[in-house]
Amino acid sequence: MDGATIVVKIPLCDTDDIRRVEVVDFDDVKPAKPPVLWWASGPTTAAAKAGFVRLWSGEGFKRHKVPLAKSAVPRNLDVSYLDSSGDGRGDVLTLRSISKADLKAGQYWTSSGPKTARQIDAQLHCKKSK
Repeated sequence: MDGATIVVKIPLCDTDDIRRVEVVDFDDVKPAKPPVLWWASGPTTAAAKAGFVRLWSGEGFKRHKVPLAKSAVPRNLDVSYLDSSGDGRGDVLTLRSISKADLKAGQYWTSSGPKTARQIDAQLHCKKSK
């Protein structure tokens, strides 16, 4: 978290291509497929293409949904992305845990503890691009 802003680092290999990032309310278990609260697609900046996403802003993307009112942001968010093949990954972010995390500059909260962007990407065991 950067103040009231949530910045996520999506784990990517050099060959991965983000097409769309979505956020759903993980607390809303009533519908079979909870509604998408916010999305962004078509990354345009090097940072967005590398998996750095400022939720609710659309910064670095061609298109995005208008952000929610701050009071409407749920406590638990499911943040996921889709790549060019239609596959993707996701994780649940618990805002309370994130806001209490003791992170150093350049670190991100993960369910397995603070990690840098490089450590987040290294979890994928990427093959070297040619």
